[in-house]
Amino acid sequence: MHRTISRRTQTSPTIGGNGIAGSDTNQLNLQFVVKYREAAKHKQKVFETEDEAIQFARTQNPNFRPDPIQETEAQASACLLLECTNKLRAHGKTVADATDFFVQHLMSNEKSCTARELVDEFLTAKQKEAASQFDLDDLRSRLATFSKRFNNHLVETITSAQIDDWLRSLNVSVVTRDHYRRLIMRAFNFAVQRGYTNSNPVFGRFVVSRAGNC
Repeated sequence: MHRTISRRTQTSPTIGGNGIAGSDTNQLNLQFVVKYREAAKHKQKVFETEDEAIQFARTQNPNFRPDPIQETEAQASACLLLECTNKLRAHGKTVADATDFFVQHLMSNEKSCTARELVDEFLTAKQKEAASQFDLDDLRSRLATFSKRFNNHLVETITSAQIDDWLRSLNVSVVTRDHYRRLIMRAFNFAVQRGYTNSNPVFGRFVVSRAGNC
């Protein structure tokens, strides 16, 4: 966490707080950083307490005054950081781990496409590969049903459970349901190759044909 308190002049020093989780899960250690200019150069100095930081800031600018509004915001940020740190620690993870995971998730979503766009592009690719008319008609018919159900869902966010639930909701035989699954798996293989998703949620998952059990 880093907070900066604005001042009235550009030459005034600023104080920022760096939040560091201590060994006690209910304690957050703060280090206060004063940023200032000296001899036309940007410098900073770290203090253990805010009082020490303020005293030093006033040696750089006697008119320095802390901003109570931003002080409150900084305290709220520190509490939020502590809460998130404790939640993640319970699962053996850190804020850095969570940040890396979320950034990767956002990047994957940015590269993804919708189910409808995937079906359209997959069918166009198959036409260019000179697939048989029977195969094209079969793909178009089955995948149109999938596209209608998931439409604007990003393929990166579609899960195995969602696909499985949808397949089981179809009023078709087990054999036809597995055929749907195989075609959808082919479409997701195409999505993986194009970088629209990192994995195939249908890969290797087939309904076991068993009398009286769909």
